[in-house]
Amino acid sequence: MAQQTPDDKPTGLAYRAMKTLHRVELVAIGDELLNGLRANSHLVYLGDLLQKHDLGITRASEIRDEPEEMLAAFQQALERSDLIIVTGGLGPTSDDRTADCMASALKTPLVTNKAAEEAIVEFFRARDREPTPNNFKQCEIVEGGEALLNSNGTAPGQWIEKDEKVIVLLPGPPRELKPMFEEQVLPRLLKKAWAKEGAPPVEIRTLGLGESVVADMLEPILAEAGDKVRVAYCAHMNYVDVRLTPVEGGLDGKALRALGEVCRQRLGIGFLGYGTPDIACVILKQLRGLNKSLAVAESCTGGLLASRFTDMAGASKVFKGGVVCYNNEIKEAILNIPDCILSQHGAVSAECAVAMATAVAELMESDYALAITGYAGPNGGREPAGTVYLGYHSPVGAWSRKVVLPGNRIAVKERAVVASLDFLRHKLEKYKMYDLLESLKC
Repeated sequence: MAQQTPDDKPTGLAYRAMKTLHRVELVAIGDELLNGLRANSHLVYLGDLLQKHDLGITRASEIRDEPEEMLAAFQQALERSDLIIVTGGLGPTSDDRTADCMASALKTPLVTNKAAEEAIVEFFRARDREPTPNNFKQCEIVEGGEALLNSNGTAPGQWIEKDEKVIVLLPGPPRELKPMFEEQVLPRLLKKAWAKEGAPPVEIRTLGLGESVVADMLEPILAEAGDKVRVAYCAHMNYVDVRLTPVEGGLDGKALRALGEVCRQRLGIGFLGYGTPDIACVILKQLRGLNKSLAVAESCTGGLLASRFTDMAGASKVFKGGVVCYNNEIKEAILNIPDCILSQHGAVSAECAVAMATAVAELMESDYALAITGYAGPNGGREPAGTVYLGYHSPVGAWSRKVVLPGNRIAVKERAVVASLDFLRHKLEKYKMYDLLESLKC
């Protein structure tokens, strides 16, 4: 059995106490979750969605596809929890044992569900295929339960109510689990008034600030709200997110949004946006609003920066294109980087980064340009691995910035892209403030 979330009330800056009327337990089934082949994404998804409806998960475990372990886990969950959600193990093969083991834990037989049987026949008919006998194993549900028909696969889920408990069995694939939960399970929980439709949480994304710094900046503000709001911090590779969730009897939606605005002002340039925006999307919107264009030149990131823009529909209105100049010959041939810069300062240098940004701006006739050159690792050169120089070109000049980034080669590349975009964001914010001050002059 894998690690479990503690029964004790969470403490500390990263998580304030969670209040819940019902104890919710998630049991994820699958050897792949324990042998490192797959992460338990269901915990992230279900934990996030349930918390937004004031029904937080209080315990979670990951169990192997072993009947004895599954039965023991189900029996323990039934003893201590009110809502038990089981993911995985509903397929047609011999190692899919969730329904069997839950029936044993409930001391209730399995019965064939006619609607589930018809849905499987139709699923294969629509694909001009015939179901195999083992597919009909999936039609067996716990007696007294409801089949949750699966519009994206063959495995129906199950909703079972017994002894004032609710047991939900869900298929493992996310593309099947998510719509089934949102369209069939959540409405049932809302109808029972176990889940609540309250004010949506306020999510704040920060960039360029560590988790402890964000907490230190916001704690005096959040302390005034006390137990009227639930606060959670989540650090990612490049961002720190802060979620303000309303609690029963606490702040209403208007007051919660006002608190979020106070936090935004306190964070200053560290505030990236409400929700979970990507930095490239933020930059794209800023440049679109300014009616300005952007081009990029990349060395160590190998096109990753350009890819962040082309991932978004409509980016061509702002993003003109990029050049991947991985070796010095291409830097000279395509961007006309002077040999004196490469020989005297090296390809990984402030001088080269500025020259790359300026050259690609001229080449593509863009208003702004970014350049990245550095040592992604594992080896360095004139400077240690992780050393990256960022180049920035604008209509009023060009600048560089040196950053030293941690992590392996992939992490350094990703962090370099975000650092470059954040470099541009800071410059755009600075010019926005300059324009504002100019407009206020008499």
